[in-house]
Amino acid sequence: MKRIITDTGNCWQNIWVHCWDTVWGGVFAKLAPVTNTARDWYIFRYNLEFWSGCNAEVDASKWGYEPVRGHKYFGMDDYLWNTPMTCDQIPDLPDSDTSSDFIAKSPYGWAVVSGYGSARYNTAAGLCACVYAKTTGDETFLPWAKAQMEYILGKNPMGYAYEVGYGNNFASQPHHRSSHCSGKQSMEDPTVQVHTLWGALVGGPDLKDFHNDVTKDYIYNEVTDDYNAGFCGDLAGLYHFYGAKGKELEKENHINPDFDMSANAIGYNQVDEDGNPLPVGIYAAGGKNQEQDSSVQLKVVIYNRTIDPPRFESDLRARYYFNVSELTEAGYDVDYIVPRIDYDQEKSYSNGKNEAKFTGPFKYDDKGNYYVDIQWKNCDFYGSRVFQFALTTKMDEEKCVYPHWDSTNDYSYADLVSFADENEAAAITDKITLYADGELIWGVEPDGTKPGESEKNTTATESEPDKTKVLYGDTNCDKVVELADAVLIMQSLANPDKYGIKGSYTKHLTEQGRTNGDCDLTQEGLTSNDALAIQRSLLKLATLPIKAEK
Repeated sequence: MKRIITDTGNCWQNIWVHCWDTVWGGVFAKLAPVTNTARDWYIFRYNLEFWSGCNAEVDASKWGYEPVRGHKYFGMDDYLWNTPMTCDQIPDLPDSDTSSDFIAKSPYGWAVVSGYGSARYNTAAGLCACVYAKTTGDETFLPWAKAQMEYILGKNPMGYAYEVGYGNNFASQPHHRSSHCSGKQSMEDPTVQVHTLWGALVGGPDLKDFHNDVTKDYIYNEVTDDYNAGFCGDLAGLYHFYGAKGKELEKENHINPDFDMSANAIGYNQVDEDGNPLPVGIYAAGGKNQEQDSSVQLKVVIYNRTIDPPRFESDLRARYYFNVSELTEAGYDVDYIVPRIDYDQEKSYSNGKNEAKFTGPFKYDDKGNYYVDIQWKNCDFYGSRVFQFALTTKMDEEKCVYPHWDSTNDYSYADLVSFADENEAAAITDKITLYADGELIWGVEPDGTKPGESEKNTTATESEPDKTKVLYGDTNCDKVVELADAVLIMQSLANPDKYGIKGSYTKHLTEQGRTNGDCDLTQEGLTSNDALAIQRSLLKLATLPIKAEK
């Protein structure tokens, strides 16, 4: 106290209410009814007079309330320090001789102590006005607080509310990274915010009643905890005094019960270059380049635009399908297809600390369809990730030729666009399938399977295995061959009660898993050799299934 009020000749006037870097407004609001001294009541009340009042000659016809036109005179500073006073004595005090000391106000009566986040200070002052009325029974400043709140909720020259999501017209571009949700970490992209930051109080207008609803303009659009703290307290106080008396605050700015509050309706309406709406959720796009008689360069772009709520994705797989019928008809097999990594954005973004895992080819069916698998694990991304790779054929050393392989008849090729001239070019396609936690979440597999139409084999009660859909090595039936499949084989052999067909663990061997896992055909049934065969295939030392020599 001595730091701000040094002696009895200095009584100090608090104009910053109760805010982020000075809390004296709250101090004197609680101190005055405890000490009951003229000094503490004077500082508490003066603050509210300063915020709500104006000079006698000021035209307040557009303000929506009748302001106080002066200050109560509590006496000289040294008198205030030691004079006992209770709040019921304040109304009988005389008015001060001077009436020139009031906060600046806009033409429509908006009180502004700072242009940077004006609404945070304004609502904190409104909260103090409500506390003063509750403490003293004097409602002098409530009309001002109510008019300021009505201004915030849409009764203003801009014609919209400064609370995000209130009513059908509101400030919609808060300076908030998560609600803007730029996949490029740019305040200018997207131009419309991805998510709606329901209930947030933006910075507010200036002394000209103007507000610039643009994300990067933080002076007008920043949102913080301290903004909403005073805002919530102000609303609670006003509802206490006015809510049961006709709900004046809701006459023109209530939330329409028929208003669509879904993120698709108002939050996420981005479009592509042709004006078509972009999907939300997780989806894939693809491109092609450098097509030759026996090779093609490909690009897969994975988008994470999840909403309600948005979420990071940390374990995602993409599958690109291709067909090798041309090779097999010419006497070759899938071993003549050589995958090559050309660009991994995840590796670039993480400075080499993380990277996409590229595996395959894996057999999909008996019609010549295979696929390569791209896995993003522990990358926690929102936005997009790009992965470029090539599928080429290797030379037939005996004939000194490269076998012909036509990429244009591949299942995943159909929707692709060229990215030769534009590095960002990629077309949304459902023929590149995506999987999260082993579940199909985007796309259509070559046999027509769509998300939600097939379930992982994780229960002990299962029908007979479908031998037409055997994926050799996929022991846990998550449609990807990896080290976990080899581990499950060894676990089921060592502890069949927990990991076997009737195992008690959630992730145990199933009939389909046993069929898939029997990938070393040199021995009948599931053995440790099958686990070894899976590991060898992951190291590119073998191709599944391993067939018995004739």
